This record gives sequence, structure tokens and C-alpha cells, in this order.
Amino acid sequence: MENGNNLPLPSGFGTRPWLIQQTCGGSCKDAQTTLVDMPDRSLHAVTIPEMQGKICLGCVYDGTWLLLLDEATHDCFLLNVVSRRPKISLPPLCPTKEYKGATCGVVGSPANFTVVIASDREAEQMFLLCSRPGDEEWTDLTAEDDGCGVRFSGSIVSHAGKLYAGELVVMDVDDGEIRSQDLSTDTEDHDRAMFGPTVRYLVVSHGDLFDVLIKYRGRPYDGSFIMMAVRRLDLSDLVWRRVESIGSDRVFLLSGDYGFSCSAASAQLQGNCVYLVWSSCDCERLYRFCLDDMTKSFHQILPKPTAPSCRTYWVVPNDIQASEFKGQALLSGPTSSEVTLLPNDFNNHPEEQQKSISLPPWQDLRLELLELIASNLSLVDRIRFPAICKPWSMVTNPIEQAHVWPWLMHISKQDGKCKMLDPLRGEQYVLQVEAFKTEIDHHVFRSSKDGWVVASAGPSDDEIFIINPFTQDIVETSLHVEFYRFRGITFSSAPSSPDSVVFGITSSTNGKYVSVETWRPGEDSWSEFEFDFVYEEAHPPFPVAYTNPIYYRGEFYCLGRKGNLAVFNPSDNTWRVLDKPEPVYGELQVFEDDHEGAKFCYLVELGEDLVSVFMRNADEPPRVFKLDKMNMAWAQVEDIGGAALFVDYRASFGLLSPGAGNGNRIYFPRYSEDGKHAAFYDMETKAYHPTFYGVKEPMNCVWVVPNLQEDA
Repeated sequence: MENGNNLPLPSGFGTRPWLIQQTCGGSCKDAQTTLVDMPDRSLHAVTIPEMQGKICLGCVYDGTWLLLLDEATHDCFLLNVVSRRPKISLPPLCPTKEYKGATCGVVGSPANFTVVIASDREAEQMFLLCSRPGDEEWTDLTAEDDGCGVRFSGSIVSHAGKLYAGELVVMDVDDGEIRSQDLSTDTEDHDRAMFGPTVRYLVVSHGDLFDVLIKYRGRPYDGSFIMMAVRRLDLSDLVWRRVESIGSDRVFLLSGDYGFSCSAASAQLQGNCVYLVWSSCDCERLYRFCLDDMTKSFHQILPKPTAPSCRTYWVVPNDIQASEFKGQALLSGPTSSEVTLLPNDFNNHPEEQQKSISLPPWQDLRLELLELIASNLSLVDRIRFPAICKPWSMVTNPIEQAHVWPWLMHISKQDGKCKMLDPLRGEQYVLQVEAFKTEIDHHVFRSSKDGWVVASAGPSDDEIFIINPFTQDIVETSLHVEFYRFRGITFSSAPSSPDSVVFGITSSTNGKYVSVETWRPGEDSWSEFEFDFVYEEAHPPFPVAYTNPIYYRGEFYCLGRKGNLAVFNPSDNTWRVLDKPEPVYGELQVFEDDHEGAKFCYLVELGEDLVSVFMRNADEPPRVFKLDKMNMAWAQVEDIGGAALFVDYRASFGLLSPGAGNGNRIYFPRYSEDGKHAAFYDMETKAYHPTFYGVKEPMNCVWVVPNLQEDA
């Protein structure tokens, strides 16, 4: 195929996976098509005459056939963008807005095919359209539904001569008659927590049917992916079983409602990874989910997010989908060296573990000099200090007095091994936490404070407990009545103390409904307080931001998505939206599914101050505001007085004295490919380090400040 200027398509197109996006549809006859080459993510603008003025409904067959619709003429057809085969005409399709979010599938061969277009399950107009060769019009199978309620929804794939969709519906074409059946599949217990805001894709790989589930927190465009699972369907008992690997030679490529599998070497991509095209609030992103270490990273592939009528789709040549592993896939970078910290390392002071390395000049140092050295050591060095030799073990060395700062705690498997990244020293440690060693429950980190981590578990994600991973102390709350649905959660004081209050909050998208839940030690259930302002004009709506609340001066402060504040008083269970400070983004339309202006926002306690941080993308530096308590107004600051911020929607912290070379930085829960360098923004040089895009972030992580004080 050639472009409109008789110039060939980019070199390599059709030999490996590319991304394709129609930059303009509808009546625009001069529309160009953007092609993205994966190895370097380079953009190539071409003109494909058959696609001009058309809406692309998806890459629906064989990785190369696109379903296109002309809104002006209602012309509908299949187009193979890799080969030069002529287009395949379909019956005219009168466009509606519902078609732009529909899911399509093709079963059979180009000479004898069946095309299905299914509405989204939340669409106002439900339809299940079908067309076969020679049909003059589409057949709406919903009109012929016998009441069984079978509906196609979500990802659709062709597998073994049938179409599969959703959870799991199968459609078969036999002698021109279309039959659909809703298969009663089951899932293993530890995957039942994959509910709530979740996207799912069906992928066929080497004759097996896989289900990829990716759970996100927040709205799709400005939320964060927090969990991923890949499952394979066991056809013998129709049970989805989780797999930890898709193979070092395979990659899954997802976009829209479509998924493909291909050779990692042929794609020139890292193996055992899932690649997802996603419209974020800042740009069109390509996410990489690595199953080896359960991390995610993303790159910008288009400077602006796409609309439903011009999504970006994979084009994957069929020969590399079915190919066996040949050559070498790209490998991940080397990981940093890790030091294992055993639980008893925090509690004991061995005297002569390393006699063989003791040197006389060091062991003969005067006691007062050793105490001076010990007083300036970091937490981990204080732990190691007494083990050097017997005289050193006699030094007064209270570990509790060590200078500490947030570490990034993350876990990739259910083996209890928690990795701890020290962002200031660039070192990683491993801490064995027995509570996280399980074959059933999948633990999700939700928040942390004072060394205690809030986590959820259970088949319905309704078991909320608080653990100090350094001492292994655990406080179990009452079983939550519903699945975990908080936008933020924290507590007032050490959860082991009788006067502690655990606080969780959520709200409707428009902020006219706010729900607060609290739990105190000894209570049998959570207490829920609902604040409904739909009919109360005197109370402004408050869409709660997806970030941690802060317990500040006896009340829980919550950040709104527009940058204003609301407060919950646990003493009288009252809720109030503060008139001041005024919203930072007062004109932001947070009620619509619109990318424009949306921000990622965080609330941080820095010493005696409240600080808010708003960020969007690499082109816009983070905006930092400090609350002027006297005037109750946000004051934007260009530096934070040598302090450091550690931000994340789960938990954020401020450190007044991070040490030389670490001040005026904003740290993120990400690190370089080799795991040695924490990602941060330098407020002095106004630059991201090591970069904004491409750094790795663990799927299940949280900032935590080490706390070695055992529960009394």
C-alpha cells in the first residue's frame, strides 16, 4: 500500500508491530494517519486514501484488518493496512455516538467471515449487530434475543473458529446460523479482588485463551494502575487460572478493546511484558507492565490524548503472532544489589559475627569517638555497626534515634519478601514479612504513617489491617462491609493506641455525595457517615482527590480535585468544606470525562505546614503551594527551603532536612531501569531525574518511614 503522494510507507511497516491512529475523522478529507514505530517510538505522518475522512472502529481481525466507517456516506468496510488486498465492503452503517465506543470482532476468513459490532455494557443504546457475506443490511441480534440476556461486552477475540468476549460469551457460526452462549467460568479465590475499576482484554497466544485484568484507581484518564493479573482459561473445567509468566519470548499488545500476542524478538520489545496504549490526562501513553518484577513504566507516544473516534490501535502482522521464539528478546536492565534485612536485625545486637574482618586500628578507637561516629550513621548502618567487632557492640547506639526518611516499600510476589528502596542512598534492602507470605490473599498497600502500613486483602478486598513491617506488629480492623472503595485512608495516631481513629473517605465524581468511614480499636464494625449535598445549594460539591488525607491539628484534612480543602472532625463526626483556601483550579471541569486541565495532586505535611502539589506531564513542572495559615490561602513557592517531598497518592511525606544534595527535591515512587536511582524533580534546576518517562514504578508499593519501636 502506498500513501497519497505515491511514497512508500515507512521502512519496517508490516514486519513488526506498529501503532496506527487516524488523526481526524468525520468530514475531514485531508486527514492524515499517524504511524508509531515501537523500537524508537518515532512518529510518521502518512496519507492512506482509503482511511481519509473515516472513523476507525478498531483492528478487528488478524492484527492487520481495520473496521472503518464513513460518517458522511455511512460506508462501512474492512481494510488490510499491511497488504494491498482490496477492501471488503460491508452493509451501510448509520453512525451514532455509541458506535465510537463499540467493540468489534471478525470470525472466519476474509472470504467467509462474520462481523460483529457490540455496544458497551454501559451504553444508552444496546445493540449486537452482525453481518455476513452478501448481507445488504446489519442484523441486530438483540431484537432476536430470546430472553437469555446474552450480550457481548468488552474485548472480543476470534479463537478456534468462534468469537469470545467478556466473562465469557462465545458466539459460533454454523451453516449461516449464529448461536451465542454465556459460559459459566469460574476464577481462583485470589483473583476475586480484581473488581471495581478494571479493564480487561482477551488475548489468544499459541492456541490458549488468556485474560488480562488491569485494575486502576481513580478515573481512567487521571488515575493510576494499581494491580494486574494474567490468567489462562482451563478449558477442562472453565476456570481462569493465574499465570506468573507469558513467556520470555512473548509480549501482549493491548489497545482499545483489542489484544494480540507476538514474538518479543520480532517486536523488538522486552519479553514477558504486557504493553498497553492508554489515554491519560496529559498525553497518549504506552504502558509496559513487566511480569518479572511486577513494575510498570510509560512513555509518551502521542503528545495529546485521543478521543473515542480516533483511538490508537496495534497493527500486528500475523506471521509474528504465531511465530515461535527466534533470536533474542530485549532484556531488562540489571537490578541493583540488595541487602537482606532479617526481622531480628532490628532487635538484636550480635557481638562477634564478623571477627574475621576486624582490624586492630578500628577496634582500638576510643569509646567517645565511636559514639560520635554512631550518632551520625543512617538506620541501616546503625543496625550493622554493633556486628563489626566486640568493642563496637558496647557503644551506646539507640537505633530509634537514627535519622530516618521515607523508603519505598514494594512487593511483587506473595512470598513475603518486601523490597525497600532508600531513595537518598540508592540502595535496596529485602525484609521478610511473614504476614505477606500467603498462597491465597493478594495484599494491596493502601497508605502508611509513622512506620505503619495500611493494607487490604481477602477475596473481596474487604479485610483491612495495619502492619508495622519492621517489627511485624499487626492491628486488624473489623471486616469491611464492602470492597475497598476509599479514595484515601489514614489514621490519627499509632493504630495500637486506644484513642487511634482510622479514617477512610470517598465521594461521587461530581462531589455532591461524600462518604466517610471510621474505625477505632475495639469496635466491631466501621462507622459510616454520609453527606449528601444534591439538594443543598449552600454546601458546595467537593470531589475528593485520589490522595491521602492528613491528620492535622486534631482533624482530617482532605484535598479536593480542584485544590480546595475539606475537613472531618472525628470528635463530633462533622464534615465541612472550607471557604478558604480558594481552589487552585477553580475553573477545572472535573465532572466531565475530559482530559483538559486534569491534574495529579497530593497533600503533604511538611513540619508544621500543609503543602499541596499538582502535576500533569513532563512539559509542565510540578506546582507546589504552601498553606498560609494566617490568611488561609495557598501561596505558590519556587523552593521548599531545602526540604524534600516524597509524593504518591497512597501516602506522601515531607522531610525538612534530607541532607546535603537532596534538598528542594520532589521524589516519586519510581526509579531507573537498573534500580539504582530514585526518580525526582529538582526544583532548583527545574528538571526531572533521571527522566520523566521510562522510569519503573512497582505496581504494589508505598512510601514508609522506618519505625523500629515495638508495640508495647
